[in-house]
Amino acid sequence: MTVFRALVSVLAVVHAAFVGLTAMVGAFANGGDVWQRFLLILLHPAAAAVVLLLVFRPQRSTKTILAMAALLAVTVMADLGLARMMAAGRVLGDWGLAAAFAVVPAIGIVYAWARLRFQARRTQ
Repeated sequence: MTVFRALVSVLAVVHAAFVGLTAMVGAFANGGDVWQRFLLILLHPAAAAVVLLLVFRPQRSTKTILAMAALLAVTVMADLGLARMMAAGRVLGDWGLAAAFAVVPAIGIVYAWARLRFQARRTQ
């Protein structure tokens, strides 16, 4: 678990910096609809914060970890849905960037699942 945690820690910090920068730029950029801005300015930073909390404050209740995983799942689904619409040409943008935003939250879901399994084994 420690190697996985170290890897996720590095990814979480890099992802948070990337998300923070794109959220600041996206807040001032022209284009995009309300839902794209919601995803870029609110949902991405929230998901990045969740991954950071999962890694650096791992002692959480089961319900809290499940809620965090649910937020990450919503983020992944929204990013992949947006990437699909961009790839189909229905929405302007770079589909690869939208898909890239889904990578660390998806890894965060796996980490949350591993965290739950680890906590369950410790309580037995």
